[in-house]
Amino acid sequence: MKRNYYIIGCGGVGSWLVPQLTRLVESHRVSLFDGDTLEHKNLDRQLFTESDIGRNKAAALADKYGAMASPTYFYYGTIAPSRHDYIIVCADNHAARRAALETADATRCSVIIAANEYHDAEAYIYQPHMKDTPNDPRVFYPSILTDNTGDPLRPSGCTGEAAEASPQLVLANVNAANAALHLLQYYIADD
Repeated sequence: MKRNYYIIGCGGVGSWLVPQLTRLVESHRVSLFDGDTLEHKNLDRQLFTESDIGRNKAAALADKYGAMASPTYFYYGTIAPSRHDYIIVCADNHAARRAALETADATRCSVIIAANEYHDAEAYIYQPHMKDTPNDPRVFYPSILTDNTGDPLRPSGCTGEAAEASPQLVLANVNAANAALHLLQYYIADD
């Protein structure tokens, strides 16, 4: 089965996820979304080189790994996936997670959310049949519905300030990426 994979956020978690994902699936089926530009301060926890500084993160990864790049922030309505597709949210804000979950409800696709704190990492899957159950991330983490902290699409949002307030260890980023990929492999293994 031909699936498309939409990666939301190409920084801490996404930069570690993309190289591995493009080895698991056809790279031209991977679309990357991120409106951020790489800064020198990102190099300690993200998989980029100094030659990428000043470039859009999605574009830099797409060039390296053969994926498609959308150098914009993701919001509801950005994509129209099929029910067989996956959205993998690596962005560190609830607004992006909420938009992905709303997209899944509307299109019947699946969502994997990868997240981390300084030391800890996690990933979880959402499929539309989970809506309003304890397995719905919006039920388990109700702040997804209202928290706009770090939302780059809102004037009060500033991902740089959010990152400084909640620093991330590079190993937590790698672990979150690996957990997301493990879930993906488990759910698509029968194809």
